[in-house]
Order: sequence, then C-alpha cells, then structure tokens
Amino acid sequence: MKRFFILILFSMAAIIVIQIPVSAKYIVQLDVQLMSAEDTGLEPLVPELGLYTAEDISDIDPAMLESVEEDVRVELFDSYDYTETASQPWHTITGAKGMWDIGAYGQRVRVGVIDSGCNPHVALAGSFLEGRNVIDTNNDVTDNIGHGTSVCGVIAAGYGFDVIGAAHKAEVVPFKFIDCDDNGKTIGGYVSQVIAAINSAVEDYQCDVINMSFGTVMSQNLKKVIDDAVSKGVTFVAAVGNEGDDTERYPASYDNVIGAGSVDNSKQHSYFSNINDSVFVTAPGEHIKLLSDINEYKINSGTSFSSPYVCGVIADMISIKPDITPDEIKSIISSTAEDLGEAGKDNMFGYGLIRADKIVDYMLAEEKCYTPGIDLCSEDGFYEMRFRTGDNYEDPACIFAEYKDGMLKRTSMQKQRINDHVFMLRLPREEYDSYKYFVWESFESMKPL
Repeated sequence: MKRFFILILFSMAAIIVIQIPVSAKYIVQLDVQLMSAEDTGLEPLVPELGLYTAEDISDIDPAMLESVEEDVRVELFDSYDYTETASQPWHTITGAKGMWDIGAYGQRVRVGVIDSGCNPHVALAGSFLEGRNVIDTNNDVTDNIGHGTSVCGVIAAGYGFDVIGAAHKAEVVPFKFIDCDDNGKTIGGYVSQVIAAINSAVEDYQCDVINMSFGTVMSQNLKKVIDDAVSKGVTFVAAVGNEGDDTERYPASYDNVIGAGSVDNSKQHSYFSNINDSVFVTAPGEHIKLLSDINEYKINSGTSFSSPYVCGVIADMISIKPDITPDEIKSIISSTAEDLGEAGKDNMFGYGLIRADKIVDYMLAEEKCYTPGIDLCSEDGFYEMRFRTGDNYEDPACIFAEYKDGMLKRTSMQKQRINDHVFMLRLPREEYDSYKYFVWESFESMKPL
C-alpha cells in the first residue's frame, strides 16, 4: 500500500493542502520569486523552472514550496523478442519512399533519444553523436539494456544495412537515463532523470525533436518541462504503452506530446497497443527489424518502436522546412494520416497511420520547385541533386555544374526521372571547389524555377 503524509501550507491567500507520498526521493517545485539556488541546499534539476530533487524535504520553508511529487520510475515499452528474420514492409505501408525520393532524409536535423543509451553500431556511423548520461552525469552512453540502440536505429540507421531508419541522415543524440547492473537490476529510470535529459537535450544539444519510448504516471513537473521546451520549438513524440487497454501513460498523454500507437504490417491494430485519447497517430510496431548490440540485429515489437518511426518522419519534415513549428507538424500529420478504424480520430488509431508520402504532397503542394540541396551519396561516392517540381512542370531543364578556382570544369544535363515530379542529377565526386545547379521550366523558355 502506498503511504502518504499531508503537508499544510499557510499562505497569505489561502490554506494549501498538499498530499505528499512517502518516498526515497522527491521532485519539488519552489517559488522562483521567493528563493535562489544557494538558498535551497537541494539538488538542482531545472532551476530556472524552480525544479529540484530532494531526499529530505523537512527543512524546506513551506512558504517557498509550490508542489511535491514522488520521483517514480518509468517503464520502457518494448514487447517480445522474435528469432525469425524479416524484411522491412513497414516502410512500404507508410509511403516512406515518397519522402526519400525528394532527398528528405532528416539531414541537418538533431533528434534526442531519451532511453537506455546507444551502442556504436555500424549502421549508425555518421549519425550517432556523443550524448549524455544523466545517471552518472558523464558522456558514457553505453547501452547495457539494448532498448535505446534499437530505438536509435528505427530513426537513423543508414542506407545499405539490414535496417534503414526513417530519417537515415539525421543526427541522433542519446540521453541515458536508465541502466541495469550485471544481475539485471534497474539503475536510474526516474522521472527526475527524464527531466534532466530533456533539459540537456534542449539547452545543451539544441535537439529539434525528442523521442520518449517509455511511460509512467502523471507528473506535473515533467509536463512543465515539456511545455517549456515546446514553447521553444521542440517537438516531442512518445509511445502510448503496451498494456493493450485504456491505461493512460505519460508523457504520451500530455497535450503537447504526439502519442504513437502501433499497427502491424497489414495496418491492423497491434493487440498490445494502448487504446485511449493519447493515441495521436499510429506507426508500424510489430515484428520490426532492429539494431541489437554492436553490429547485430534482432526482431522485436512494441509501441517503443512506433514512436521513433513517427519521430523519424518528423525529422524528415523538419529537413524540408527547418522553421516548421510543433503545432504545424501535428496539423500536417493529422491532415495526411491514413484513416483507420472509425472515421476521424479514434482511441485505437488516433488520426490513423502516418503517411510520409502524403506529408510530402501536402508540404510541397504550392511549391513550383523544391530541392534539399546537393548531397553526397556515401554508398558510391557520387554527388547527387534531387528536385521536385509542381504539377505544371513535366519536363524541366537542369544543369549540374562543378567549379575549381572560379572556372567551370564539368557539367551534367542528364537527369533521371524518379517519378512524375521528382528528378535527379548525379556527378562523380572530384576535388572541385564548388558545385552549383540550375533548374528551368524548359529549355525553350529558360525561365528559372
């Protein structure tokens, strides 16, 4: 049975009664107008928001105290391991190729992954940035559980491996907040450590989007930190939980978080995926091929892997429009999702299955010409330039040019048609100073797009 004690605060305005759980550790919020950091003697969490941690609150001046919460543990949302191999049909049902065809791979986007850390896997080479261990307050993000490594791979595993991430050129920053010892006993995993990780992801690493494949009970302090980060332009995605019932898990149930549920490769609801109002959108989460340990792979299921898939698509969206806001992201996803189940938003599928191809059409509907810029294709050493034209430009003219010492050295006009509106030019990589590209409506008009 959970035990509580009652703290009564007598303020000038009212008598305030706070029910405080008897716990080994607390998250406390202090009135920032009445205190300073050196006055508290507490462990700082997010001082600018008045958040601290404490093991003993008996010496805190009641006049300074706004709230107290038990620092509870969270739960990672994977499910069962499978031994059979699998291809990657989940990219097909979400139309991921439609996003990749235009060269939107999450490039120049930084994704924070708050989880069990991440191991250096060959499929993450070039995407995996040094992160932060908020348990031991250092940069050792070795993943002894394996969950975080799998989640990072869903987002950013590179092209050419057994797994490809939804945003395979994004930068992933792992924040390790949960661990285990040699006997499997959990280390860390508290709400206060999630809060510390969010604060670091936003303030120290400038992450654009943050994935949280875990859940816990309601925490006003966690909500406060997330709301503050969203106000600064950061988008949050979280797994809705694996109980398969109407249990509400947090952070997915916060209004400012995109809750991700799971479907199988036939677009059917996954039996384990929670069913409630926190489900904003669904993504593949059954029999997903994942990164495992160092340079190995496994098959697993859970909303833990639906969430990073949504996160990866959002990274692709940000690479198309870097100034897109969290509200715009939610609006576009809800407007383009493939409606499943009951018409409109429902508690099983949310707005439906996330569709990367429909998102591209929506975002670029009014654009005469879009290009993500010149990209180095690391697989074969070619530079490539992709561009997408509007409906009225069926056969645009284009030139890809290379320069050295200010002199034109080589050009290419041989475009490849990817689909009705997407084209690509490629040149072998050479030691030139600069590359430029030019796109016109046609050679006849020479009117630049």
